[in-house]
Amino acid sequence: MWYAEAVRWAAGSGVAYRATADGNVTVMSPEDGVAFGTVAKFDTTVPVEKLENISSIEVLKEKLAPYVEKNPNIFYMLKATGTFGKMHIRSCYACEKPYPTLSEASSHQKEFQYQNVSGSVIAVYCPPYVEGINLLGWHFHFLSQDKTTGGHILGLQADSLSLQLNPILDWKLLPENPEFASRDLCEDLSAKTAAVEGNAKH
Repeated sequence: MWYAEAVRWAAGSGVAYRATADGNVTVMSPEDGVAFGTVAKFDTTVPVEKLENISSIEVLKEKLAPYVEKNPNIFYMLKATGTFGKMHIRSCYACEKPYPTLSEASSHQKEFQYQNVSGSVIAVYCPPYVEGINLLGWHFHFLSQDKTTGGHILGLQADSLSLQLNPILDWKLLPENPEFASRDLCEDLSAKTAAVEGNAKH
């Protein structure tokens, strides 16, 4: 069984969490799979910086831009912690064979909105030259402080966030298994992927 929204935050503890379609978060077992993952070791000893007046996810991206502009050609991972006046997230049902496409799986996504919830944004930034391999720019997930809810972020608002940012200077690409080796990867899925990752269902 493969989970569409597996978060996520294991810093120091070795614990990974998954967001299920009911909006809840549970601890993943070693047997659980994910359809796609970006994994990195996160250095929690880096300095903490403050971000203020984050009225939307677009504003958050704007406030992160100066950090990325120093070197836009590498990956970044971040953790931004605080209390969110608004948090809008989504998650999808677990998938089994024959596996649906991302757009098919997301057509049944569930969305959840929370107010005054404490937790962390866990995000990855991918540089432009990996287009087609990973999603370009920032990809944001949420995990609540009490580890009970989380998912892919569609919208947010916060007065103040404590930010830690890690540059990622090396990376290993692609799985090593027969399914990947025999998969036809020539189809251009960029438009479908952008629609799924960037838009809420109305």
